This record gives sequence, C-alpha cells and structure tokens, in this order.
Amino acid sequence: MAKRKVLKVTPVLEAINILILLIIAGFYTFRLVKYYLRENGHKNEGTVLLVDAIKKKQSYIDQTKGLVFNEQDNTYRYKGEVDDNYILYSGSIYRIISIDADGNVKAVSEDNVTLLYPGFNNGYEKSYVNKWLNESDVSDSGVYEKTLVNSKSLLDDTSFCSDVIDDVTKITCDNVNNYKITMLSLYDYKECGGKSSFLNNGTSFNLGTLNKNNENYYVTDEGEIALNNKTSRAITIKPVITFSNEDELLGGTGKEDDPYIVEKHAVETLGDVYVGNIIKINGKTYKVVEILSNSVKVVSTEVLMSDEENALEIAFGGSNNAYSTKNTVGKYLNNTFLDSLDVKDSVVNSNWYIEVLSLANLDYSTLKNTKVSAKVGMLTMGDMYVNESENVLTILKGMEATNIINVINENGNFFGDTISAKYNVKPAFSLKYDLTIVSGEGTMDSPYELGVNNEEKGKEE
Repeated sequence: MAKRKVLKVTPVLEAINILILLIIAGFYTFRLVKYYLRENGHKNEGTVLLVDAIKKKQSYIDQTKGLVFNEQDNTYRYKGEVDDNYILYSGSIYRIISIDADGNVKAVSEDNVTLLYPGFNNGYEKSYVNKWLNESDVSDSGVYEKTLVNSKSLLDDTSFCSDVIDDVTKITCDNVNNYKITMLSLYDYKECGGKSSFLNNGTSFNLGTLNKNNENYYVTDEGEIALNNKTSRAITIKPVITFSNEDELLGGTGKEDDPYIVEKHAVETLGDVYVGNIIKINGKTYKVVEILSNSVKVVSTEVLMSDEENALEIAFGGSNNAYSTKNTVGKYLNNTFLDSLDVKDSVVNSNWYIEVLSLANLDYSTLKNTKVSAKVGMLTMGDMYVNESENVLTILKGMEATNIINVINENGNFFGDTISAKYNVKPAFSLKYDLTIVSGEGTMDSPYELGVNNEEKGKEE
C-alpha cells in the first residue's frame, strides 16, 4: 500500500505570519513617518517651516485659549490672552491670528501704522484704505505694501470677511474676499476672543467691517466694539498680512522678546534698514518712515525740547498754511534745527506734499498734487507713523480756510487750528542712502549708529 504524502503545515504558517508582521510593520512605519512630517516639517532636510513650528503649540486640553484646532474647517486659531504668537517682519511686530487649511499664517500688526481718511463711502473694495495698503496699477497705491521686504515671495493673499454687519450680536463670515493686505475684521476679533483676547492691547484701533451705511466698526481702548459714523473722521490702520505655508522659520520662539523671524539680511548701510527701524542722531532717536530711491526718510520719535524739561512750542506761522522755509516753523527747522545735526551734510532735499483736501475728495494721494522742496519738514496724512503723536504740528493744510493748519490733537486725530496756534514739533528729513551702519540692531533699546557714507569713507582711506 502506497504511503500518503504528509503536508508540511509549519513552513506555510511561518510564511503567513511573517507576511502579516511585515504588513503591520509597514503600516505603523508609514503612520510614524506621516505624523513626524506633520509635526516637524517636510520642506528640506534641516529646515523648519513657520507653520510647522506654530502647530507644535496646539492647545489640546483647554479649547478656550491658546492655539485651538477646528476640525470642521481644518484651521487653527489663537484664542484668548496668549504670549507666544509674535512675529517680526520688515521692521514691525505682528501677532499671529490663525492658520488656514492650506497652512498659510495670518497675522495682524501689533501697532497702528498710520492715520488717514478711510473712504468707505463706496465700500471696502474701493476705499482709500484698500488703496493705501495694496499696490496696484492705480497711482500712489500700495504705500504700505512697498514697505514690506520680499513680500511677493513671503506673503500669500489674505482672506477678509466682507459681510455687512448691522447687529453685532450676529457676526458672520459668509462672504470672503482676498487681498494681499487687509484690515482686521469684526469676525476675526470675535473669533480670537474679542475683549478677552490678545487683540485687546489697551489701544483703540479700527476694523474693516462695515454696516449697511458703509460706516466702519472700531475697538475702543477698553476692547469694546463701537461704530465710526463719520466718514470725514480719519482712522488708524492696523494691517493684516498672510505668510505663505512655504516660509522657512529663520529664528525665534514666538515670544515678545524672541519673535519668529522669516526674513533677514545684512544691514551695512542706511539703505539696508527696514521702515520702522530706529536710528540715533545727536543722541536722539529717529524712526525710519520711508525708503526712497536714493535716500531714507526719518522722523523724530520725540518732540523737540526747548530745554531738558520743557517741549518746544512753536506756531506754524506765515501768512497762510502753505509750508515754506520762510515760515516760522519751516524757517526754524531748516536753519536752527538742521544746523544742530551732526549729519547735516548728509541731509538731502525732499518733496513735502501740501495740496489741500476737500470734503468731496479725502483721498490721501491728492496731497501729491502740490509739493514743496525742503531739507526738513513734518509728516502728513498717510505717512507711516504719523499717528504716533499728540499735540503736534503736521504739514497738512486745513480745509476750512487758508489760515488753518491740521495738527494731531490730544485724542490722536487730525484737528484744524489757526497757523498762529503753538504746538509741539516732530521734524522729519531724508538722509543719504549710503551712510554706513556701524553698530546697533535698529530697535529703541539698540538703535542703529551711523557712520560716514561710502564716498567719504573712500576718501579717508
């Protein structure tokens, strides 16, 4: 009788077990790699993306504060009073608001950056604010965008909730428009926690949200919501920008004294600095307000002093409100003050725009229709940091009459007064582009110290 063949089961089972183990190992290896890349970035070996560094701070326990994830729309948002969402870019500090589903990072300027008439009469899209923020084919547009370094590569479009809100108990975001730069919306303010959030920093600032009458909302010093129902009232601007999901983190931890950094370059001459940087001249500090083609415009961070304790008060003077080096204030600034500067020889002539506005046309760019050339002047509407003053003269003509000049009053807004009234003065002037930077970091605590320009340096050598 022939013997039956016995099936060898053990090797088959071993093979099946090995296959199952390999599948399990592959599955968990895939998951490990997937979540490692999610947490640690995946752009290039050795680099960290800004968005990935921020996501590591997600709040898992308390969903009322910190960086909170919303599973419904796959977004992150900072809520409540947080202290780890600071980012330094182009000389200004921003506070990170949110991360969208694509990983782009929205942030709002910590400080107001200018003062101008909004022009919301025809809606946000056609407003002077939108024109001032974003560069376009329109003449004199993009004043703010032009201050941002490498904005075309570092910034993405910014979403803006354009819903018309008439009832602040019903704040929605059903309609969204995209701009390169926008203002903070009522929806963003609410979603971040409103009065109980990091956005309430003790200062008043305006929102881009409008009601049916094209009146805009603003936040009071106490963090409450109010309505600006006067189209002829100038407002402060707090820009909102969006960093690309591809931006590499170059440094920082997000803290106020160690903000995130996504752009940096060598600062060797005055032309390399950012708008917003601080430089020191004659022991006094000045803030950079504009980078021109061959010069850099600065403004004093403090009013002029008559002595160690008292501010200098001076009238605009003259026979009308047109700025001139022959007027009281213009004559003083372009002679006595200019002669006191140790960089006097590096101060260049600048254009100072002095066209008068009208209630029918409050567009800031209209000011450029008339100009005067002088070495020293003062700021006007739409200039960077013109809002950082109180009880000071400006170079802006009053609309009421030829003997009226606009000043910044104690409330931080434009106010018409006579040319004979005395106010404090903050001089502005432009310096040669190639002055060397010999020390400092461009901050108030460590301002840039200036040396000679390259041409003079060559002569000395």
